[in-house]
Amino acid sequence: MRKKKGKVPRTKKYVSLMIVPHNSNKVLTWKTTRPFTKIISLLASFLLIIVTLLGYLSMVIRENQSLRNQYSSLNAFFEEQQDFVKANISTLSQVEYLDNISKDKLEEFSYQVQNLTENYIDKEMEKITISRSSISENPNSSFIGEILELKALLAFLEEADKQEDELFTELSDKKNELENYLNHLPHFWPTKGIIESDYGNRLHPIRKRYMEHTGVDIGGKKGAPIYAAASGTVVAAGKNGGYGYCVDIDHGNGLVTRYAHCSKILVRKWQKVGIGDKIAEVGDTGIATGPHLHFEILLKGTHIDPVVFIGTKNNSF
Repeated sequence: MRKKKGKVPRTKKYVSLMIVPHNSNKVLTWKTTRPFTKIISLLASFLLIIVTLLGYLSMVIRENQSLRNQYSSLNAFFEEQQDFVKANISTLSQVEYLDNISKDKLEEFSYQVQNLTENYIDKEMEKITISRSSISENPNSSFIGEILELKALLAFLEEADKQEDELFTELSDKKNELENYLNHLPHFWPTKGIIESDYGNRLHPIRKRYMEHTGVDIGGKKGAPIYAAASGTVVAAGKNGGYGYCVDIDHGNGLVTRYAHCSKILVRKWQKVGIGDKIAEVGDTGIATGPHLHFEILLKGTHIDPVVFIGTKNNSF
């Protein structure tokens, strides 16, 4: 006899999850079907996406907060400098005003001399008749009157010259003050090379996670010179954790520059340095993937983007 053919009943497939406690020999088993496992997987994926988005949002919020702090510090710094600039503009305006007066008076003096020359030299002496009575009655119409006016003009010019000397001395002092002010702003490119890593949030090349990059990395060969971005006083020179061999320079007005990963330091603490002075050599000490200069600018303790002062291109060499 032939056996009747029929459908073989499908058996359900299960997935078992086993939990083994450390302090017990009892194993906990949880058996579930595939559809339920798919639902759990979808929920887990959804939660993972939400956590990732929340992490990214948190990173953006932190970066925006950092930018707001940087903007606030820069705004306060530039407001503090306005009075200094206004004072210099006032001095320059005074000099320009006096210069215009001097030019007008010199033109008048030249005209008067030319007038005398035409009347006194070009014409014959006998054709000019000036009586003593006319001189005493109206000296302004005579040569004596002209000479008196010229003497008054010369006296004015001498006084103006004295004022100019005083103002130009003040201007010279202001010029020196402006040069000193400019030299203490970190605008000198600290080493030859280009910016290889910008300021801001980035994937750390060694730690392999997103971290705040508090400066810029300028590429360079090991041993290449590092220069002071501005005049100031060295406040730190030596090993500094992940920075390796590092130099900090205080420039006044709350500005500090930092030069990290140096192979060699050429200055000592409390040493005075001028803008463009060689202070160290490029290296790869500390946490670094290769020779480069990590350059930072701090304004009243807050990191700011160095390109605000030094720009994105090397204009110092």
